[in-house]
Amino acid sequence: MNIAHVSIPADDCRAAAGVLAEIMDGRAVPFPPGGPQAWMAWAGDGSVEIEVTPRGSYMAAGPSEVVWREGPAQRSSETHVALCVDRPAADVLEIARNAGWTARVCDRAGFFHVVELWVENSYLIEVLDPAFTSEYRESMTLERWVATFPVSDAPPDAPPDAIPDAPPR
Repeated sequence: MNIAHVSIPADDCRAAAGVLAEIMDGRAVPFPPGGPQAWMAWAGDGSVEIEVTPRGSYMAAGPSEVVWREGPAQRSSETHVALCVDRPAADVLEIARNAGWTARVCDRAGFFHVVELWVENSYLIEVLDPAFTSEYRESMTLERWVATFPVSDAPPDAPPDAIPDAPPR
C-alpha cells in the first residue's frame, strides 16, 4: 500500500514545485484542476506526485464532488508529509539552501532521522534519504510504537485523562 499523491500550499506554486521536482529527480508541470497558479511535482520514476496549490485555497465537499474555495492564507499548517527520496541528505540540504528554504537534519526521538525541509519556510516536508528511509522502516513499526507508548484498553472516544500514560496535549 502507498499514498499516490499529496497536496501542499505555497505562495509561488511553480517555484515550489520546481524545487520539489529537483529533490525527487523529477519534473514540475501545471496542475489545472487546482487553478491557474497550481503546479505538480512528479518524482523521476513517476511513483510520487505532489500537488502544489496556492496558499489560502482549500478543498470542500461540493454537491457532487470536491470544490476549491478561497480563504485566509496561513503560513503554518496542521499537516506535514514524510517523503522518501533517492538523493543523499546533503543534496537535499543544498537544494533547499539554494531555494532560500530552511532545512536541517533532525533526530525524531531516537526512532529515525529526517531532513526537515520547510517549503517556502512555511510547510514541513520530512525528507528521508536512502539511509534515513532504511532507519525509518526498521524503527517505525506498530510493535515498536506500542512497546514505547503503551496502549490502554480505554474506548477510542475516552477523554485523554481517562487513558493511562496518554501524552499531554
